[in-house]
Amino acid sequence: MKRLFALLVLFVGFTCSLKAQYELKNKPFMDNVRFAKIMNETYLPNNLKLADIQGSPYLSEKFEIGQIRTPEDSVFANLGLRYNAYSDELEFQKGADIYNVAFKTIVKKAEFGGSTFTCKSFEVDGTTREGFFKILAEGKATLLVRYKIRFLDRKEVGAFTDYQPARFEEPSAQYFIAFNGHEAKLFYTRKGVLVLLNDQKAAITNYLSKNKFSLTDEQGLVKLISYYNTL
Repeated sequence: MKRLFALLVLFVGFTCSLKAQYELKNKPFMDNVRFAKIMNETYLPNNLKLADIQGSPYLSEKFEIGQIRTPEDSVFANLGLRYNAYSDELEFQKGADIYNVAFKTIVKKAEFGGSTFTCKSFEVDGTTREGFFKILAEGKATLLVRYKIRFLDRKEVGAFTDYQPARFEEPSAQYFIAFNGHEAKLFYTRKGVLVLLNDQKAAITNYLSKNKFSLTDEQGLVKLISYYNTL
């Protein structure tokens, strides 16, 4: 186990405790810095402790035994893993300490708890970045879901002492399609799906006309992409 941990540190580059893992590099990292302060129980100005916040930053707080596969196909097995959807971090446990994988791009696949996560490039507000996605269907087209959990600070409700507690919201989901070697593309509408699957537009149009489902229906989307991958 010690050798395994040493190898993981070598491939990752470095790891650091959650109590010191975030640094302020630019504005998009502000939430991560705030989250680090919450973990330190020094979040100002309200001196919030994690126990004082409703909800959870995790899809599941439990560490599940799994493995990480790198782009070079090196495998690090028997790791306790979980996903922090608030900070978009993959965390692993060693003894009583919790660490995060410092570089997302080192993760080709992370398998734990019956789910498989991967790191993909995607575009947000005209800027390309890397993030973690859960794989829902795989083939020439891969269906991905990206989870997001927002933190809402406590706020005053009444004139003096009534507050709405600070909380982590329930996870929201956005669905993407990716092709080998290309970034993940977000879609909201059936028209958007047809644009991404344009090489089989007639077949997909016919499938969508015969199979009525919402684009938030995960099982419906899985069936759609699985069908596309047979064409």
